[in-house]
Amino acid sequence: MKNRAFNATAHPFAEGERILPDANFWVYLYGPGAVPGNKLTATYSAVFGQLLTANAELFLDVLVLSEFVNVFARTQYKQKNPGTDFKTWRNTPDFVPVATAIQTQTMQILAVAKPLDHAFATWNLTGVFTDFAAGGHDVNDQLLTETCRHHQLNFLTHDGDCTEGGITVYTANPHLLAACPP
Repeated sequence: MKNRAFNATAHPFAEGERILPDANFWVYLYGPGAVPGNKLTATYSAVFGQLLTANAELFLDVLVLSEFVNVFARTQYKQKNPGTDFKTWRNTPDFVPVATAIQTQTMQILAVAKPLDHAFATWNLTGVFTDFAAGGHDVNDQLLTETCRHHQLNFLTHDGDCTEGGITVYTANPHLLAACPP
């Protein structure tokens, strides 16, 4: 079943509305690409302001947190080009300031988003992996869709291929909006 996508920049978020922001949302706000002049940072910063003003409830899933940390660390690794493989670099003193920055930014996220417990054991994993094996499905997107369904959350993402699952999605991605009309 197709997701229903709504424009996050125009949506009137409501008090108590339950939202699961995707890792890309947090990367635009707190990741290494969150710099003045970045269009997506400005867009999702405005959405974040709307969410906070509305007193929407933001949640954090362990998959989202893991993706945020990995994107942050790998982006820094690529920018710094240490001439070694990623796992070796992670064990050098050069990684410590990056890890400290990730810790700081993660604490910012945890200050506004409530961690979720997983109901992984209750999910239809056979269906998730049957869809994955057919091609065109991202496993983490499918698992996050299951999280949204289980916890009755709406999903906030810029991920253009987050089209399936039958959930409500908020985005500023024009391709996702076109692929999943409300």
